[in-house]
Amino acid sequence: MIKSTYLSPKNKLTPALFWHSVNILITKPHVVNKRLWGCKIWLRLYCKPVNTSNWELPAQFSRLESTVTAENVDAYMNKVLVEAEVSIYSSEDAKVEFILAELYPKKYSQTQVFQVIVINKENLSISFHDVSNEIYNHRLCPNFPFTLKLEENSIELGACCEEDEKSYTWLSTTLLHQVVKWCEETSNGSYNQSLCKQSLALVPQDKYYSKYLKLKEKYGKEMVKIWPECTDPSKFVYEDIAIATYLLLLWEDEEMCQGRKQRFVDLGCGNGLLVYILTKEGHTGVGIDVRKRNIWDMYTKDVILEEKTIVPSDSCLFPDTDWLIGNHSDELTPWIPVIAAKSSYACNFFLLPCCAYNFDGSKYQRKNSFKSQYTDFLEHIKELIEQCGFNVEVDRLKIPSTKRICLVSKGRNYTKENYEEYCIKIKDLITNNTRSKFANETWVKDFKARDPVERVRNCTQIDENLIGSIVECISSFLLGGSSRETTWYGGRTVDLGELIQLIPQDQLKQLKSECGGIQTLLKNNHNIFKVQSGKVQLRYPQTVDEVYRKSKSGNLKIKQKPCWFYINHPQGCPLLDSKCSFLHVKG
Repeated sequence: MIKSTYLSPKNKLTPALFWHSVNILITKPHVVNKRLWGCKIWLRLYCKPVNTSNWELPAQFSRLESTVTAENVDAYMNKVLVEAEVSIYSSEDAKVEFILAELYPKKYSQTQVFQVIVINKENLSISFHDVSNEIYNHRLCPNFPFTLKLEENSIELGACCEEDEKSYTWLSTTLLHQVVKWCEETSNGSYNQSLCKQSLALVPQDKYYSKYLKLKEKYGKEMVKIWPECTDPSKFVYEDIAIATYLLLLWEDEEMCQGRKQRFVDLGCGNGLLVYILTKEGHTGVGIDVRKRNIWDMYTKDVILEEKTIVPSDSCLFPDTDWLIGNHSDELTPWIPVIAAKSSYACNFFLLPCCAYNFDGSKYQRKNSFKSQYTDFLEHIKELIEQCGFNVEVDRLKIPSTKRICLVSKGRNYTKENYEEYCIKIKDLITNNTRSKFANETWVKDFKARDPVERVRNCTQIDENLIGSIVECISSFLLGGSSRETTWYGGRTVDLGELIQLIPQDQLKQLKSECGGIQTLLKNNHNIFKVQSGKVQLRYPQTVDEVYRKSKSGNLKIKQKPCWFYINHPQGCPLLDSKCSFLHVKG
């Protein structure tokens, strides 16, 4: 057995810290092993050795003949316990614990693998044994036994393999360091202080995994092929499939109680793909958005999508709906719990907040500067939901987005007899948050709904004189110190933040309104500037040959625009007229 040891440079490693880190490794192996999607714990058995003197684990447990099922899991683990020479002990105080875990691969074409994990509380160690059938020849995790053991202020890794084994290198350089890091984070209180500490806590992970695979196969590939929107289909298609998977599983319990499929309204449905999938999976619902998308015309007639503006009011209630969906619903986000509360006592909601807005449609300003804007807004929305009388759960989705915390209502925290009373309380809540009284049926004065016409917000619509002024200001700063006496001067490389200080506030404000600001403007002028890792410099002009080499198509447009360097650089363009991909003419 070869060994590696990693000493904690910051804190004293205690058994409590070690076991906390071990639990993360067991239940969330995908955090450190990027080849994994997640895991399922099939069985936990508390045991004690039959012969306590010099008890040791066998070098290898019998491998599985096939996959694990509910029918064969007990028989297999009994076999493991016989090989380990232990018996089941009724108390959780047992010194030895046996766990059978199934590891789900991130690449869905690969086969799941299985591990027997043995926790030995007496000698402060945990060992992992791959028991997958050898015919699969997987590379998801080490296929040899390895052990982590707490020593004095360090964790020791032991493995039954060759020292140059790639998996051992990963264990010693990545996994071992991560376990120690978890110990240190737990010790100083920085680990998992977020609002949500677990992913997919409200649905069974094994069911989610298999259902997502089916929906991905059913809708994913074909939808990516025909995607007509300008957005990235590899993100938006699979994100909506993941959300649909979550909702379908979330609604199963409700359907068993009610004996029917759930009805839904998706407020701010965007491309409508989520509505499409839920409809095709047998649910009745409608998607509403302020602006129609190109893809709407491609859906079948049973997919109901409406183009209209939602203004929070008595006329925008949905009394016959089981669930309201707010998937990145922006200015409607704080209103969805209110609309659900006033629609009916039975109406619930699923809310996935993204951009932070107040009731009146203005941008939300965080109240606690020690927290991120996102966390502060989530806590604000959660408090608002509870004030509306809902029981609420917080969960983390597995989607390709940084904004993946969702809030799910689970009925009311009051009885049905008090429903009217709570509707009055909600009216007061709106008044207090907006400082305005109800205007007829409308709940808030001057609500700023999203513009039905999508603005181009990439700095391309800014006045050309303003763009020219900023380009000249930045280029002059980068070229400071150049001389016609020296070789061609490419200018300095500076931090983006340094350049922002050069631009007058009124000009920055105009850029800000177009989303992206200075960085977007510089990237739009990529023939002049190079922006990389927060640094900015002048780009060396490209030759005609370089443009041809980098092009993926033969339909190129070169020598059609004037060369900025030829006109503006103190030394002109460093390339000959025939070589430069731009025109050498004085503008």
